[in-house]
Amino acid sequence: MNHLSKKVLPGFILSLAILTSACSFSTSSTARRDATYASAAQTTVSQEVSQDVTNQQLATDQSAIPSPTTVPSPTNLPTATSTPVATTYTGPVCDNSIYISDVTIPDNTVVAAGQTFVKTWMLQNTGTCTWNTNYTLTYVGGSQMGGTNTSIGGSVAPGQQAELSVTLTAPTTTGQYTGYWRLFNASGETFGEQVDVLINVGESAVVPTFTPAPTATP
Repeated sequence: MNHLSKKVLPGFILSLAILTSACSFSTSSTARRDATYASAAQTTVSQEVSQDVTNQQLATDQSAIPSPTTVPSPTNLPTATSTPVATTYTGPVCDNSIYISDVTIPDNTVVAAGQTFVKTWMLQNTGTCTWNTNYTLTYVGGSQMGGTNTSIGGSVAPGQQAELSVTLTAPTTTGQYTGYWRLFNASGETFGEQVDVLINVGESAVVPTFTPAPTATP
């Protein structure tokens, strides 16, 4: 081998080594790059698959939720009507009275036609207010027999009894007659139990005739 060959051969070997190393580096770099791309692509596919699974799960969960039920509008029901029940108040009131007895002229007393008489009743004040002279015994029906509305003539406290009277005149025609009377307060309002006078009219009263004495003749 000549002297030139000795110089060239080492240089050639060095160049070949460098070339081989470069090729190896290039191949290695390409392999690493391809591996990186493959890993990124795999990651992207995994993410897409995971998102698809998540979307499907959400769709399944939403389909499991029941749809809201439409609430029907309330129907106008007919208004209930109630019939008022009549009630009677039985508690204490200001003005009230009860009948106790007949003091004069009991029922079916025979009275002469045209006769004047006084009818008296015993009444009791069962209210909470005191009667005074503005309270009257007042005609309310039947045969009036000439009677007029009459003041009770005094004061009657709650719980007390009193004799109340009216002056009457029997009719001039025979028969049975009944008159009805009731108490009125100072405001003109009726109250208490109604009382009555019941008589049988007999023959007409005989009215004496005055006959003047004869005049003396001179």
